[in-house]
Amino acid sequence: MPRYQNIGIVYHGLLTEAEELAKQITLAYGTDRKWWLATQDTLREHDEDLKTSDLILTIGGDGTILRGVHVAASRDIPVLGVNMGRVGFMSDIESKDAINELGWYLDGNARIERRYMLNAIIQGKESQPIISLNDVTVARGSVVRVIEVSTVVDGVHLATYRGDGVVVSTATGSTGYTLGLGGPVMDPTSRDFLVKPIATHMSQFGGAILQASSTVELTVHSEENATLNADGFIDVSLADGETVVITQTGDYASFLRRKPPAEFWGDLSRRLGLRKGPLKSPRRYVL
Repeated sequence: MPRYQNIGIVYHGLLTEAEELAKQITLAYGTDRKWWLATQDTLREHDEDLKTSDLILTIGGDGTILRGVHVAASRDIPVLGVNMGRVGFMSDIESKDAINELGWYLDGNARIERRYMLNAIIQGKESQPIISLNDVTVARGSVVRVIEVSTVVDGVHLATYRGDGVVVSTATGSTGYTLGLGGPVMDPTSRDFLVKPIATHMSQFGGAILQASSTVELTVHSEENATLNADGFIDVSLADGETVVITQTGDYASFLRRKPPAEFWGDLSRRLGLRKGPLKSPRRYVL
């Protein structure tokens, strides 16, 4: 495994403690390494630094990780998340442990985990595809009014959802917005993805899990403008009749991980408060 030498730190600009931790890390591990620091707002100013970077370290919550992923994925740079948020599903280190544990990762001991991303385009518009690690949402805009979203999967009409909108989520995003909507949690390395309506009037049909090769088309029907949102920070206005085409084309983000893949489920139950304390030994029965 590679030893990481050229490292960018992306930290939450509104958290003083995140900036302080970033500086402490460079002092603790900076003897023979090259570092650069940025906030979410200044990240785009570091194109030249990104060309030579072999690791992106993020300090903050999952939102900070998403910002880092959006510049790292296209350059095939792995990301390591230090959690200062509340849950931190995508992070691998807690902030209190960062100084002591980071060296193990920097020395190349971690495995690399791929998380697959979505690709969204607006039909008829000449613009760059929008990539998303968590989810793509087509929802009502600022006006509180029900919209209709016609949902077509692989050319077949699935449903016309009437409500607040529709979210299309990756396996990674299944622990985010869709989890709050009552959706299932998927294995994080799966290429399958999930379609879930938001506050729909069709409660008898709550969504679908689709295979990686599927194509989803979401067409907006609304008297007011709707909004396409990707990963919580990319917003594009949608007019009545516009269609968003979403695929999973094989784009992925790479994360450094310490624990084996199966430990995701133990971490999930702990973070959600489903399990407290150590697991009890399985009960043995004598026949």
